[in-house]
Amino acid sequence: MSIIKLIGIKQYTLAVYYTLSDCYKYAIIDDYGTVYEPDEIYYTSEAAEREGREAINTVSN
Repeated sequence: MSIIKLIGIKQYTLAVYYTLSDCYKYAIIDDYGTVYEPDEIYYTSEAAEREGREAINTVSN
């Protein structure tokens, strides 16, 4: 695994990373340290980041 981006959004941290399976995923960490890591895979880091941002916007509104 290789971390591509760490982004702070409101009280969340979005991590975009490259996996050993040659794809990208994202994880969201909240201010309590709880990690949300969906099973979906993405073929670009931009796509993983976009979906992660959308997920954060969904839960924070």
